Amino acid sequence: MANCQVNTITLQSMNYGETLVYWYLRLNGFFPLNNFVLHQHEETIDDSADCDVLAVRHPHAYEIIGGQKADWDPNLSEQGINLCDRITGIIVEVKTGQDATKILKNTINSFSSDRIRYAVQRLGFWPQEDTPVIEDTLNTRVSYQDDTFQIFKLLVSDRLPRSKEPERWKQLSLSNVENFIVERLKKHCDKKYADRLRFPSDLMQYMIWKTTTDQNGRTPNSLGV
Repeated sequence: MANCQVNTITLQSMNYGETLVYWYLRLNGFFPLNNFVLHQHEETIDDSADCDVLAVRHPHAYEIIGGQKADWDPNLSEQGINLCDRITGIIVEVKTGQDATKILKNTINSFSSDRIRYAVQRLGFWPQEDTPVIEDTLNTRVSYQDDTFQIFKLLVSDRLPRSKEPERWKQLSLSNVENFIVERLKKHCDKKYADRLRFPSDLMQYMIWKTTTDQNGRTPNSLGV
């Protein structure tokens, strides 16, 4: 019971955009860490900050309900994020505003060299002495990869800034994230509805209820689903 209370408090500290992204990653086989605190230190960053979501995924992730290859979002593979051949780390920035210029400026700051270094070290894929090379690569590229691991930078935003060349991070719209979650809930509506109160998120509980009832408010069980 104590663990459930801690998880609920943690998830409630996220805004709606971060919550959607958290569950999007969960439903794609990731283990996400939300609001990862970046502490100020002379060897790390000048000012304290946080990473909206930091997530890890293993290539053979599997669940009977909603955890098979056909369940993963094809938008990720289309973006070049192949989930099935390496251990994957994703550094995610979430924006819910409408000012594209401000979003671009804030995203550049969020993916700054010192913050990238902090996230890479926390993920722990490589020895500390390799961090400078990985950091330098991620300063100018979307990802760093070897035969075993890969790290991507991902922006999820209500309004996406115009893409520039060379590409500096991957981008997903918040509406795409929401649509994926809704379609996943519809696909497994009976199981999700039965277990809705086990999800430690008011937003997810509401989405499960909303997507698994028809216009008359009947639940999947009452409809014989």
